[in-house]
Amino acid sequence: MSGRQLHLALSAGVGGVHQGAWRRPDSRTEQWGTPELVIALAQETEAAKFDAFFLSDISAPNRALTRVQAPYLYFEPLTAAVAIARATSHIGVIATASTTFHEPYNLARQVATLDHLSGGRAGWNAVTSSVGEQNFGRRPWPDHAGRYERAAEFLDVVEQLWDSWEQDAVRHDRAAGVFADIDKIHPIDHAGTHFAVAGPLNVRRTPQGRPVIVQAGSSPAGRDLAARHASMVFTAQRELAEAQQFYRDLKSRARGHGRPDTDVAILPGVSPIIGDSAADAEEIRESLLDLVDQPTATARLADQLGGIDLSDIGFNEPIPVERLPAAGDIERRRSRFQIFADLAREERWTVRQLVGLEVASYGHWRLVGTAEQVAAELERWFLARGADGFVLMPPYQGALTRFYQWVVPLLQDRGIFRREYEGRTLRDHLGVSYPANRWAS
Repeated sequence: MSGRQLHLALSAGVGGVHQGAWRRPDSRTEQWGTPELVIALAQETEAAKFDAFFLSDISAPNRALTRVQAPYLYFEPLTAAVAIARATSHIGVIATASTTFHEPYNLARQVATLDHLSGGRAGWNAVTSSVGEQNFGRRPWPDHAGRYERAAEFLDVVEQLWDSWEQDAVRHDRAAGVFADIDKIHPIDHAGTHFAVAGPLNVRRTPQGRPVIVQAGSSPAGRDLAARHASMVFTAQRELAEAQQFYRDLKSRARGHGRPDTDVAILPGVSPIIGDSAADAEEIRESLLDLVDQPTATARLADQLGGIDLSDIGFNEPIPVERLPAAGDIERRRSRFQIFADLAREERWTVRQLVGLEVASYGHWRLVGTAEQVAAELERWFLARGADGFVLMPPYQGALTRFYQWVVPLLQDRGIFRREYEGRTLRDHLGVSYPANRWAS
C-alpha cells in the first residue's frame, strides 16, 4: 500500500461512550465487567484492521456522580491487555496507566513484559490523573504543573530503563559460561526530584525497542511531554482549523526535540452516529440524549466546568458566563474544561447542548450523518493535515458495528486505509520508527 495511510484505534467502552447508551437494548451492558466482552470487542476490532485497541481507564469512580457515570466498571488495563494480546495476533494493545499513581520501575517492567507477550504490539497511554487520589494514600497530591513535572521525569526514567539492556546483551555462551555481556547491561542510577531508580531493568530489550508511548494532554505542558516522548497523541479537537493548528504545533515541537515529525501520529477522538440517512442519524442522536437523566447529567457538566453551581439554571438556558472560573484556576482536565467554557462563553450554548456534548463524547468531535458523510469528513481532516488518524469513540454499540461494516470499506475504497495488516508490531502499524538504544555504539 503506497501513500500516507489513515490510522484507527478503538477506545473500548461498554455499549458506547454516551452516558445513556447503556440503556439501549443493543448495549451488551449485561456482559460488561466480563473478560469475554473485552476480548470479543478486541477481536472484532482486529477483524476491521484497526491499528490499536485502546484501553482507557478511570482508576476510581466519582462517588458524587455514580448515577450519571454508569456503567463505570473498568478492568485494570495492563492486566486486561495481556488477555487481549493472547487472544489476538496483529492489533496493537494500548493500556492506560497513571504517572501520578504508579512508580516508574514497576510500570516500565509491566509494559516491557506486555510488549514481549504480545510480540511487539504494546502501547502505554501515559496519563497524569487528576482524580482518584483518595484511593492511593492520604498525602498532598501535586497540582497541574506538579503532575506534569512528575510525568516528565517519570517518562525519562522509564525510557532509560527500557534502554538498559542493549539488543545483543544476551549471549547464551555455554562454553564460556557467559549468559549475558555485562558491558551491555546498564544501570541508570537516576536521582531526581521525584524518583531515585538504580536500574537496570530485569526484562531484556523489547521487540519494539521500546513500547509505544501514547499521550493525551493538550495543555502546553502536555503538548511538550508528547513531543518529547509520544509516538501517538490522543487529543480532543472539534473544528478542523483548530485541529490543524494543534497538528502543526505538535509536529513542530517534536522537531524541536530532534525527532522527525513522522514519528508522532496525531489521532483526535471522534464519536460518530451513523444513520441510513442524515435525518435518521439526527434522530438517533436525539434518542440517546433522551436516555440521560437531566439532573445528574447537569451535575456531571458542572463538574466538567470546575464545579460551578448550575442548580438554578434551566436545561434550555445558557450558562451564566460570570460563573465560569479562569482556565488557570482549573486543576483537573484543564484542556477539556476549556472546550466547554469556550462554547459557553463564545457561542452561548445552553445546558442541554453542553450536556449533549459531554455525555455523548466527553468533548470530542461528534460526527453525525450517513456512512458516506462520515467517511468523507474523516478523509477531509486526514488530507488537510488535521489528523493522522482517529481514536474511534462510538457513542453506542450499534455505531461501532456500523462503522466496521459501513465506514471502513469506504475508507479502504478511497485508498487511505489498509485492507490487510502489513506489519506485526504497533510501530509498524503507526509507521513510526524503532528507537535506537542510547547505549548502542
